[in-house]
Amino acid sequence: MNSYDEIVARMTDQFTELAGYAPDDASDVGIRIKVLAGEIYSLCSAVDWLKTQTFAQTAQSSQLDLRAQERGITRKPPTAAEGLLTFGRSTPLWYSAGVPAGTVCSTVGDTPVRYVTTQDAVLPQGELTVTVPAKAEQGGRAGNTQPGTVSVMITPPPALESVTNTAAFSGGEDSEGDGELRARLMQSYAEISNGINAAFYREFCQNYDGVYSAGIIPRENGVGTVGIYLGGRGGVPPQNVIAQVQNGISALREINATVTVAPAQTVPIGIDITVVPADNSNADDAKAACAQAIDDYFDALSVGEPFLLAALGVLILSTEKIKNYSYSESTMADRKLEANQLAVCSGKNIMYRMEV
Repeated sequence: MNSYDEIVARMTDQFTELAGYAPDDASDVGIRIKVLAGEIYSLCSAVDWLKTQTFAQTAQSSQLDLRAQERGITRKPPTAAEGLLTFGRSTPLWYSAGVPAGTVCSTVGDTPVRYVTTQDAVLPQGELTVTVPAKAEQGGRAGNTQPGTVSVMITPPPALESVTNTAAFSGGEDSEGDGELRARLMQSYAEISNGINAAFYREFCQNYDGVYSAGIIPRENGVGTVGIYLGGRGGVPPQNVIAQVQNGISALREINATVTVAPAQTVPIGIDITVVPADNSNADDAKAACAQAIDDYFDALSVGEPFLLAALGVLILSTEKIKNYSYSESTMADRKLEANQLAVCSGKNIMYRMEV
């Protein structure tokens, strides 16, 4: 698209050629040229934006949502992390104490994450602790916390003195980004669903929150059987989501077809890497950027997708916090996976060295 200055220059040159003299910037003609050029530029910008938003390959935000809806695909909303909260006392009570649903607790720090109990519970007489199901107040990955991090009672139940989470909260996912939604949309064009093929099963499963990929194995147990293996971001979906997918697919399956839904078999892969910080970065920033790149890489892997060291390396260098890197001998091989397997990160050991 031509810039505003280019449009003004073209109009000025054309006027000069036809009139035999150049218009003065402060003249009536010069001012009219600039005003008209501005309107033309605005119109060209609007047309360029419209061209961008018309196609699935380039549409963004709400316009990408509209392109996806044409294929029956919707953007996945954020999901809240779930876990267990344990309320306690230092001494037993002679009566029972209740923990009502909706009790709010949080982590500590500058950006605390709040959790809400999802059902009523009772601390029995003479007992010191009671464990209650809870979930993050807001959806997103920020709700995935480690054991022992939830320790503040925002709305403390009567007679209870402390709270903690003995296990990690997990399952929290951010809203699906444009890149992920676009990938699903483009895949729907590449593999046209016909109601019985692998594309149909994959599209159906990926419409459920928490499911980001699916491995389809036709005739897994003979003619008329299909095996579906589900994967999430960096792991497998919760069991309740897998049950929902199984119920949904059973209602739509073809006559005389047996379709089983299960979590993908996770293949743990440890990453042992040494990084060289970039000139504008320190060791801590480089290590943090590398850890985030590793998490992002595993989060983006689909069921059956191979683990490739080169692809991980590209993501690490793209952080611009790392100049160079090297894998240890334990992390020196790609991994080819079966259609029912999902690579997950089993641990990160990130060292650094200054370039000599």
